[in-house]
Amino acid sequence: MALRRASAFPGPHPSGRFLTPLQSASANASSLVIELQPQFKQEASEADVVVETGAVLAPSAEPATSAPAPSESSQQPGAAAQPSVAVPFETDKKKLWLAAIKPPMYSVGFMPVLVAAAAAFYVHGCLPWGRVGGLVTAAILVIAWLNLSNDGFDSLTGVDAAGAKPESVVNLLGGGAAGRAAVLLVAKTSLLAGVLLLGRCIGAAPGGDPRPSALLAFSIVCGYVYQGPPFRLSYKGLGEPLCFAAFGPSATTAFFLALQPDGAAAAAAAAAAAAAASSAAAAAAAAAAAAGAGAGGFAAGVAALTAGVPPAVGACALLVGATTTVILFCSHFHQIAGDVAAGKRSPLVRLGTDRARHVLRAAAVATHAGAFVAAAVGALPWPAAVATLLASPAARAMVAFADENHTVPVKVAPLKRFAVKWHVLFGLCLCAGLAAARALATGGV
Repeated sequence: MALRRASAFPGPHPSGRFLTPLQSASANASSLVIELQPQFKQEASEADVVVETGAVLAPSAEPATSAPAPSESSQQPGAAAQPSVAVPFETDKKKLWLAAIKPPMYSVGFMPVLVAAAAAFYVHGCLPWGRVGGLVTAAILVIAWLNLSNDGFDSLTGVDAAGAKPESVVNLLGGGAAGRAAVLLVAKTSLLAGVLLLGRCIGAAPGGDPRPSALLAFSIVCGYVYQGPPFRLSYKGLGEPLCFAAFGPSATTAFFLALQPDGAAAAAAAAAAAAAASSAAAAAAAAAAAAGAGAGGFAAGVAALTAGVPPAVGACALLVGATTTVILFCSHFHQIAGDVAAGKRSPLVRLGTDRARHVLRAAAVATHAGAFVAAAVGALPWPAAVATLLASPAARAMVAFADENHTVPVKVAPLKRFAVKWHVLFGLCLCAGLAAARALATGGV
């Protein structure tokens, strides 16, 4: 915007009235201030990061050129105009790093441990607390590997380009091969530390049962093939089944087996269960060979892995797997455009947000109903099933948020947080219900 030099000499006003020197100078000074103000605003906007409806833009070294306002036809239905808010770049950088670290997402690692610990307390009446703490720490380390390696692998495909996912750790480190290599190195280090700690905790369990190691190894393999090359099964829409299997039946059952209490009686019971599992595995192998390794052989193998596992543990494992999978499902709602561009056939790409929100509602209802079905058939104690009702408000809030915002990617992005809250509350309610059931069964209350 050009500056006009104000004249200090008298002259006619545009209205035709003759101004004195003092009036003329005052009028010109006012016009100068009015013309300078937009320039100050432009300079301020270049020094700050403008965040519009959650999208983060880094400050540009070049003056931003004005872009035409989008037409009404280009806006998504239901989208409301959002005000621009100037946020200092350093403050916003901290928020991006917090989003990259994903503290709430570590609940998917430690919640199976806590539910398995509650199930072990319900069955045995005591807990090896040191082992519980070790398994929680190990699970967090493995989830850190999963999150970091996913960022590294996604940077190879371009699905997490800086504009699509500014909170990617690779993007925060500047992107490129060097940033990706650093992230993957930290991820591998975290995995190694987690696996070593898992091995130590499992080795401390009585009975020498090999099943916890096998089940957790399966969970880690699921985590790799989910995003890692050359598999990238999440790009084929298989992320949710992998998530369910890894965190539910596999990890939760493994943690229960690894939390057998100490003591001679417990060691004898654990050894007997391990022997039964080995015998069942041998029988399964023979049956599979006789049947040509068909579906019957697979079922026999599953039976061998779950030999001696109480029905309550199986029910809890299925419920934990369901709530964990809902988190992954919700994380796709705002990423459809990026997934399509990268060739990723996620469930949201296949369904669209309108059908997906109905699937989300059905999943929430089925999970809560599943707890009562498990109680009705005697697999889950009734106090645990009833306790899960305390998490139903979180489920309703999650579904309502999806219904209201599913058409606008920027608005629906926080849906994953609602899913995490429901997942945590549901798991804690299960834990409390199992503890209450134990107390009621032993006359402790």
